[in-house]
Amino acid sequence: MGIDTSIIITNFNRELYIGRCIRSCLKQTLEKSRYEVIVVDDASTDNSRIIIESFGNQIVPIYLEKNIGIAGASNIGIEKALGSLIIRVDSDDYITSNTLSFLTEIMLANADIGFVYPDYYLVNDKEEKRKRLNIDTIKKLYRCGAGVIFRKSNLEAIGLYDEKFKIAEDYDLLLRYFKNFDGYHLKLPLYRYRQHKNNITKNRKWREKMEKKSYEKNKKICQLESQL
Repeated sequence: MGIDTSIIITNFNRELYIGRCIRSCLKQTLEKSRYEVIVVDDASTDNSRIIIESFGNQIVPIYLEKNIGIAGASNIGIEKALGSLIIRVDSDDYITSNTLSFLTEIMLANADIGFVYPDYYLVNDKEEKRKRLNIDTIKKLYRCGAGVIFRKSNLEAIGLYDEKFKIAEDYDLLLRYFKNFDGYHLKLPLYRYRQHKNNITKNRKWREKMEKKSYEKNKKICQLESQL
């Protein structure tokens, strides 16, 4: 049996968190031969590379010489991936040990499902649970692009991430993906979203501006919003 699922971690200057993220991805109950962890370091200037290199051949590291942003780094990881399924985990977040087992088996057992997404727990820097996020509508999922498992062939069919989007790249991808493929909501909090002072998503005005730009770009698709 070959690799089913590829985890893509993109990292830029997250030396405080990248180790925890990688460890959570390596400590999965899914057989190790069935998944891989690809870490794309987007030209970090801190000690991220030292931490990433400490994992040796447990992961597939990719080091970029120039910073290109999450979308571009994610695309490089997806293109490198051997798995037919793709899940992205942000470098400052982490996942529970059963995440891949649940998400992978649902996808493999249901060919009609194009993606599966779990619920989240918001945690602080001490990894204390602050709030459960029930991602019970697609509209909520637009704000939570990580932790979703996709079929690689479907991502390729829609053109992967739009590299013009330096933020809200997940929103733009999901708009295009949901138009073409049906999903399944697994009501288990498998993903841990870490809140800290440097979260890029805290730049709300910039994100809202880019979401609006994506909405206009995909206007015909977004007319389905009333159904979400």
